[in-house]
Amino acid sequence: MKTSVFLEKLQEELEEDETLTVETNLKQLESYDSISLLSVIAFVDENFDKKIDTKHFKDIETVSDLMNVIGKENFED
Repeated sequence: MKTSVFLEKLQEELEEDETLTVETNLKQLESYDSISLLSVIAFVDENFDKKIDTKHFKDIETVSDLMNVIGKENFED
């Protein structure tokens, strides 16, 4: 998936008004809470066929961290 498409879809999933970048700190977003966390887990499962253990989310601060957990090989520029 193109990184730009991923960022747009993630922004939609989080119902976030702010444009996301790979440096965006997810934990600082107003829309980022336990419900949105579940949405992100479902989004990743649906789009990348990858299950993310909720234990990983405590270490995920930025969009880049999330992309690393998904696997950088799943993204193109």
